[in-house]
Amino acid sequence: MQFDIARLSSKGQFVIPGKVRKLLGLRTGTKLALFTDGANILLQPIPAPDASAFRKLAEEAKKTALNAKEKKGAKK
Repeated sequence: MQFDIARLSSKGQFVIPGKVRKLLGLRTGTKLALFTDGANILLQPIPAPDASAFRKLAEEAKKTALNAKEKKGAKK
């Protein structure tokens, strides 16, 4: 388990120490989910969407739209 200290700014911001960012593979723009039980805070990285999975979904949506258009044209 890694231990470090961060200081809260007047704007409610804090910096995750570099060695922790490196350990978790956090980069600029990484989104974090924040959980609390009232006494503790847990930050969990939200994985970036998989581009290949997105392309597959987009292709399936395109095929569905084309099929619907063809069916609509055939009914006329």
